Amino acid sequence: MIALVLASILGTAAPAPTCAGGDISVTALRIKLIKGSAAAATADRLLITGDFTNVGSAAQDDGLRQHAELLRNGTVVARQKLPALAAGVTYPLQFRIFRQTSQRTDPVQVLVRYVLDERRRSERNNCLATNDSLTKVF
Repeated sequence: MIALVLASILGTAAPAPTCAGGDISVTALRIKLIKGSAAAATADRLLITGDFTNVGSAAQDDGLRQHAELLRNGTVVARQKLPALAAGVTYPLQFRIFRQTSQRTDPVQVLVRYVLDERRRSERNNCLATNDSLTKVF
């Protein structure tokens, strides 16, 4: 009886389905601090890097218009264009933001998201939207 219950539970916990088209996923976010100088009135530079990967089973259409956005407090503060990606290909991103040296001890929360500019082509080029963004606190 217990084996039957466990089998039914494990059977319903199947891995997330993959799609037949391209599927862009934010797979990593990192930060690098380049310290400014309070005496020289220069701000800290924060380099936010990330990886976008086509985890789908097919390449995206050539010439596809798409981009990545970096948001802080719900506001887009940086954008970067993305090329069409073949299946399994990773594309690196880099955003640069600034903050006052007096805020150096404050946590930095960012959201990086994928945006497909051509909505009519979403089934073929980004079939699952569940992995299109990633939030991280540094």
